[in-house]
Amino acid sequence: MLPAAAQDVLEQPMHGLRLQNSVFRISIDRDTGALVSIANPTDTAGMSWIGGPQNAPWQPRGSLWGLGFADLGAGQLHRGRWGEPTSIRQVGETEVAISYQVGSLAVEVARRLVGDALEESYTFRNTGDEPIPMRERGKASLAIYMPCNDHYTSAADVLENRAHAHIWTGGSSSWIAMLRMGGRAPHLGLVLTQGAFDGYSIEDRDQVTLSNTRGTILVHPAIDTLQPGQSATVSWTMFWHKGWEDFFAQALRRSQQMVRIDASDWTNFPGETSTLIFQGQLGSSPSLMRGDTSVPLRRTSKGWQADVAAGEIGEHIATLKYGSGLTTRAVLNTVADLDTTVAARVEFIAQRQQWHKAGDPWDGAYIVFDNEADVPARWERASDRNSGRERVGMGVLLAKWLAETKASSDDIRRSLDRYYSFVCSHLQREDGYVFDDADQPRKRLYNWPWVMQLHLAMASLAKDAPPLRRFAATVESFYREGGAEFYPIGLPIAEGLQALNAAGMTAEHARVSALFVQHGDRLMQRGTQYPASEVNYEQSIVAPAAIILLELHQATGDAKWLRGAQPHIELLELFDGRQPDHHLNGISIRHWDGYWFGKARMWGDTFPHYWSSLNALAWDLQGRATGDRRWQPMARTTLRNNLSLFSADGRASAAFIYPTTVNGRPGYFADPYANDQDWTLVHALQVKKEAPV
Repeated sequence: MLPAAAQDVLEQPMHGLRLQNSVFRISIDRDTGALVSIANPTDTAGMSWIGGPQNAPWQPRGSLWGLGFADLGAGQLHRGRWGEPTSIRQVGETEVAISYQVGSLAVEVARRLVGDALEESYTFRNTGDEPIPMRERGKASLAIYMPCNDHYTSAADVLENRAHAHIWTGGSSSWIAMLRMGGRAPHLGLVLTQGAFDGYSIEDRDQVTLSNTRGTILVHPAIDTLQPGQSATVSWTMFWHKGWEDFFAQALRRSQQMVRIDASDWTNFPGETSTLIFQGQLGSSPSLMRGDTSVPLRRTSKGWQADVAAGEIGEHIATLKYGSGLTTRAVLNTVADLDTTVAARVEFIAQRQQWHKAGDPWDGAYIVFDNEADVPARWERASDRNSGRERVGMGVLLAKWLAETKASSDDIRRSLDRYYSFVCSHLQREDGYVFDDADQPRKRLYNWPWVMQLHLAMASLAKDAPPLRRFAATVESFYREGGAEFYPIGLPIAEGLQALNAAGMTAEHARVSALFVQHGDRLMQRGTQYPASEVNYEQSIVAPAAIILLELHQATGDAKWLRGAQPHIELLELFDGRQPDHHLNGISIRHWDGYWFGKARMWGDTFPHYWSSLNALAWDLQGRATGDRRWQPMARTTLRNNLSLFSADGRASAAFIYPTTVNGRPGYFADPYANDQDWTLVHALQVKKEAPV
């Protein structure tokens, strides 16, 4: 029952409350006071940009937009949730005030449509006689639910009705840029105007919805203890925008706290320097600190700039103080240069990640390594931790490194030869059929192109025909098994055709070329109506479509392939973030790989995850095909920012779990398993041939 005060102000439809004007249509749940829909009345799709009962019925009702919880101390078990309004007062069709009381904490929520913006504010007030700790158990103890409509249902649905949510909780300068997955404007933006966020978390991930939902997003306001009678407010503005540049322009105009931060590089090699550019209302004397070291700022026509030296290997936080007590940050990283990183990783794989046990089907395989136990994880039986699949990338990396460096490392070559023997005898039949695991013939079409790449890499070392014949047999087997309907990762079209041609294998070249062209024709015919795969829709479905067509253009010179790739390139770019953090900038949204491939079995955002580097291949191919110079720097950014998955000692991590918490478990850590991340280094070596990384 709606409180009487609200009933007196405005009669509402039976299904809930509504705010509306010419640019916003807002629906509010009458029982909880939460937002259940934010739509643009001019949008022909009628899309809601947030999760609610209509478009995300799998999400709990207690996780609706604007609900939340705070730490009320030990007597309340450090958790008090607001969700039952004590009053709702609506003024006309453009303003509503909702009050909650949780113990001695009052929560006042105000929502107003002002011109072309939706303004929200949350005021927390201590109405009791004792201090309220708010975040005694850590910053995740205080949270506001923001369930963005970031879900993968089907390609037909997501391109019009779902959004990528790019989140930056950078203190005083925090924002969310939502982009419709199909790229059509208007898009929804959010910028903080008062207070600060210092993290975000994910809830509602499980083994039912699996990889197809981002989960429910929660932001963590930076509010600590409230003394009796004390209050604190966080506020933000939401607005429609046309894309990234328009988002930043509007956010800077709408919020005095907003700072746009760009960098020449977010990840640096030792001895390098990154130039940071800060745009916003920074006042007359902003200051920048990298750790305990002051970094000079200079005012330029582009904004305030600073040159930040790479420093020691590791993450470096550059903290900006500006305005009246405002603070934000940029997160940089320093890693060993690419050649050093690859050499250390190759050595580690050969010495530590190869299984040695005579009579074991896995004998000779490169397998998952547990960095905590400091041993190979032979006990693993799950398919994403077996002796095949993505882990073939380790063999590809060793072969490509040996071919590029012409290194005379007998130990590494012996290890690789042993691994190649394992693949040819336990992961593949003579007719080219690829197994899912040693001697396990379960069909998974993703596996074929990775074995193709291994054969090509071995052929580049041996300079003889058997690996190339195996490559051709693998290609033909792939298409016999239905590959033309599939969106494979890593199909080596240009490299494969070039190798067959160079070897004078004209018959094999003709057969393989015809199969690749038929595959490309099928992708062109289907367009952006992507079929579901292991995930209903994802970056690593769109990226292969773009790369396959761009490689066909590279191999044939036919402009139709370049034209056909452009819709995929446009959709692929929407996955990448532009936050001022090496974990996020140029990194695609992915949020399930930690569960399937990591030791911690954690759902939630993986920033970075190595398949982001597929985008770098697409950007590199696009740049070379079009001559447009903006693409190669994007490829460099993506590749460099994935290098945080590798350590100077050769160890690696399958994924970095970025959120503050996921389903209540602490996040922001590199998973202890070295699993399948080495494809990033393979991709870096590929791109390095054409442009510096």
